[in-house]
Amino acid sequence: MPVTFNVHQFATDSQSMHAPDLPLLPKNAPIPFELAAAHEGELQAFFEANPDYFLAVQGAPAGPQAAYDEIHGDLPAGWSYTKKWLIGYRDPANGKLVAFASLVSDLLADTVWHIGLFVVATELHGSGLAASMFHSIEAWAKAHGARWLRLGVVVGNQRAERFWGRQGFAQVRMRKGVEMGERSNSVRVMVKPLAEHNLSDYLKLVPRDDPARD
Repeated sequence: MPVTFNVHQFATDSQSMHAPDLPLLPKNAPIPFELAAAHEGELQAFFEANPDYFLAVQGAPAGPQAAYDEIHGDLPAGWSYTKKWLIGYRDPANGKLVAFASLVSDLLADTVWHIGLFVVATELHGSGLAASMFHSIEAWAKAHGARWLRLGVVVGNQRAERFWGRQGFAQVRMRKGVEMGERSNSVRVMVKPLAEHNLSDYLKLVPRDDPARD
């Protein structure tokens, strides 16, 4: 069933563009808004229209529960955090969802922010939007207390491996046998220290990411 878009809802979402708790992009760039359960159908349609990430990491397009799991899914038991952020980006001209990022603040330890899913519409690959999104997220997280950014990259997802390396992330640990859809993957746990902070201090704060565990 096609997803219909409510213009009034876009106007309401757009008001969040100037909110201090969302990462902003330059004028005329996609507008950020915080996703909620009401956006589940729209997010699912976005995932299905842009399958590259899912094909790369799980060997199949997004399943019918992908958006539901992203919005309602819980973190692993025992993992501390402050908030799970779900941020969509709309084309300001037509309200179309063109990118999505999920983040978790203070994951495992205070001041550690984790970037989960980070997807830009296929039609915008090579446009520079992904880098602009990341730079705005990095500045926003830092302004809200982040000292380190953390994420996981599936080995063999070459586009993601190149992209995150260019953004200054370094591998701290390799996790093997991570089940994702139809595949069992090796995942590079990568970290970027912000400002004067370093990886040694990070590993003291988050010992589960120590490469000695590999």
